[in-house]
Amino acid sequence: MSELAPQEHESKNSLSSKEAHEHKEHLKERIESAAEKSSESGAAEREARHEVMETAPLAAEVTNTETEDTPQDDSPTTRDDKRHSFNTTMHHVRKELPKSERAFSKVIHQPVVEKTSEFVGKTVARPSGVLGATIAGFIGLLLVFGVAKRVGFALSGSELPLLLGVGLLVGLVSEWFYKSIRSLLSARR
Repeated sequence: MSELAPQEHESKNSLSSKEAHEHKEHLKERIESAAEKSSESGAAEREARHEVMETAPLAAEVTNTETEDTPQDDSPTTRDDKRHSFNTTMHHVRKELPKSERAFSKVIHQPVVEKTSEFVGKTVARPSGVLGATIAGFIGLLLVFGVAKRVGFALSGSELPLLLGVGLLVGLVSEWFYKSIRSLLSARR
């Protein structure tokens, strides 16, 4: 049984994955046939399996020369590359849109419009601010209108914008306060 190993052993790095698998299968077949001829089938089978596992290289150990020879582009992506990729993608997407949506897409994806939209979305148009403005505008205007009707004075028209502004500020401050408390509590844990 030990005479098979020196005949079949080749360098691990010189075999491809397919060759390694074929080599392993060939060894298994030869050892199994030798084990069948042997009178001690149980011991011979265990010895054969052990020899196959020791002599045959694993597929992970075999190097694949095809992937090593291909050059890889490690150059960093430049701003021009990103801009070209974005424009190409937008061109392909816009071809699928109807004319009205295509025109709207060209307007809203201008760099100035996108930057402004992102800034407004991160600062003024926060969901908490919009919710606060809505609640303050609705409840505050009902209260002011009810008091004005009961007392008998006329409204000037500036009540709603003032209530919306106050509600926006209250909403933003309450969100900031809530996030500050939550981060302080999570830092203590």
